[in-house]
Amino acid sequence: MTRYWLTPILSYSPLVLGAERMSCLPDAEFESFRQLAGQQHPRLLQMFKASLLLSDDEEMCGSDLVELDLTHEGNLVFNGEPFYLSHCAEAFLDRLLTKREAKGLLIAMDEHRETSYRMHSIWIKQWMDWLDAGYDVVLLREDGR
Repeated sequence: MTRYWLTPILSYSPLVLGAERMSCLPDAEFESFRQLAGQQHPRLLQMFKASLLLSDDEEMCGSDLVELDLTHEGNLVFNGEPFYLSHCAEAFLDRLLTKREAKGLLIAMDEHRETSYRMHSIWIKQWMDWLDAGYDVVLLREDGR
């Protein structure tokens, strides 16, 4: 089953994904949330496959040796012990909007959100809290768990 994770980036050198990531099951409400973000800006809520974050080899994206577990309770640190960040992930992270751009778009998104969807306000609040704390936010997609 596919699962999505709203994930704060605590640090880039090395990359540290925060333990407070939020699991978002793919349902009509989350799809509506993703569409609303995409209408604000195509890169507001960029998605990346979690399986491609890791690398065993400089030429490859993905790992046959180590599997990333986003249900792990702690921060995920990509410093080579045990995770190496793939070049695909590095390129993806280089394209993120700035925190200031994301915050402005998120405020506009909040004004246009569907009031019938209860989780929209929860996801937006958490995202805004992470931005206010100085963290970028990404959406990771985990397949097959």
